[in-house]
Amino acid sequence: MDTQRLSLMVDMLDELATGRWYASRPGFITATRRQPTFLPDLWIANVDHPLGASGCAVGFACLDSRFAGLNLRDLEPTTRAPALLPGYPTRLASGWEAVCVYFGLENEMARWLFGADGNPQSWAQVRDWLRMVLECAARDQAQTAPALERSLRAAG
Repeated sequence: MDTQRLSLMVDMLDELATGRWYASRPGFITATRRQPTFLPDLWIANVDHPLGASGCAVGFACLDSRFAGLNLRDLEPTTRAPALLPGYPTRLASGWEAVCVYFGLENEMARWLFGADGNPQSWAQVRDWLRMVLECAARDQAQTAPALERSLRAAG
């Protein structure tokens, strides 16, 4: 789990929920518009509208320069993924695979957080789910770190 990238997502979702978010990726904005030009105005004017589902959070991240390496291709997220075999170049991951690779999530967790199955009611709810996941990860790390340290010392 890439907690740094997920923490950035929490920040972005907070900005979306409070109307403070601006597209910052070159190529998706114009000099007179702060929002991406290809998105319907309904999605921009009221991001807590049912059309602004949690999966759209990934789409908005693709338009935010803080998420370098996460891109949009035909309105589908893409990112570079490790090669399937040693010695081969990286490959392009798209869709859910891109979300999983970029944020370091298992497929089930990615779909729970960013898919329509969770039926989120707002950007704030998705932000709160992500905060809960990050808090659990931090708690788990705090509990396992001392045991791991003892094991490493014992191993010599």
